[in-house]
Amino acid sequence: ANFYNGRGELTGTRPYSELRMRAQDVARRLARFPRGSRVALVAHTHVDFHVMFYACQYAALVPVPLPAAMHLGGRDAFIRHLRQMLGDCGAVAAFAPAEFIEFLREATADLSLQAAGTMEDFMALTPAADLPAPPAPHELAYLQYTSGSTRFPRGTMITQAAALSNLKAIFNHGFPLTPDDRFCSWLPYYHDMGLVGIVLGCVALQRSVDYLASRDFAMRPRLWLKLMSRNRGTVSFSPPFGYALCARRLRPSDTEGLDLSAWRVAGVGAEMIHAAWLQQFADALKPAEFDARAFLPCYGMAEATLAIEMGADAVDIGKTI
Repeated sequence: ANFYNGRGELTGTRPYSELRMRAQDVARRLARFPRGSRVALVAHTHVDFHVMFYACQYAALVPVPLPAAMHLGGRDAFIRHLRQMLGDCGAVAAFAPAEFIEFLREATADLSLQAAGTMEDFMALTPAADLPAPPAPHELAYLQYTSGSTRFPRGTMITQAAALSNLKAIFNHGFPLTPDDRFCSWLPYYHDMGLVGIVLGCVALQRSVDYLASRDFAMRPRLWLKLMSRNRGTVSFSPPFGYALCARRLRPSDTEGLDLSAWRVAGVGAEMIHAAWLQQFADALKPAEFDARAFLPCYGMAEATLAIEMGADAVDIGKTI
């Protein structure tokens, strides 16, 4: 897994073998909590999120990814939202990277959590000698909150079996993989498409992935295209608005130096698909050799882990694109 900043610079890399060792080390610190306890994770695009998520798996705990973005209402509303979700899921502990720790500390100030802090705070806990028995297929793998577009977000309980079954379906039937596939993503970790399709998917597949924070994408959407071009990315997903945002921000000169000919799976889902937006993206990137046939419409929801249907039948855009 490779992590890039808002200037398109590589800021860190974490081989999966190293992720495994680090997660097991942290898991020994988490073994103090009762099996099945919820551990809230502020899901910023950061390597420590990966470590904490898989540490919870090794410790037979249930990670709960929480939003890492402020929208309408600003700081106070974001803190209230975190506090509500922490109480709703019954978290015994909560983690946040340094960029979000002050928000977390305020959100947990009047809650009786057993631990809350950054990776350094959790590493300061006394480790157990052994890890607990691995989670069984029927036990929870994580708790996924819905988008909350029509009501307060609801926590969907995803079992180990459900997560692995959906991953198997996506990458065996959703679209075919090749030995040279490389993923790229700016999707937030707290959304099912980013968490399951990319964070879990790339570990399950042992494929390289380039991460760009959602906030950096929103400010400079062309960085997504530059990373896809520079690293010869082959698979990337986005809601329709991501493609539309790129198309609106692109100038004719921006396609110079871009080579998107390797991009063979451009997944699109998570909201209503407007074919015109995809057509605009395809037209704008045609000089960079983007092939509109790469578009892969998808339909899914958190209650089904992630994917329900993928391919031309998911939505009627085949004749438009």
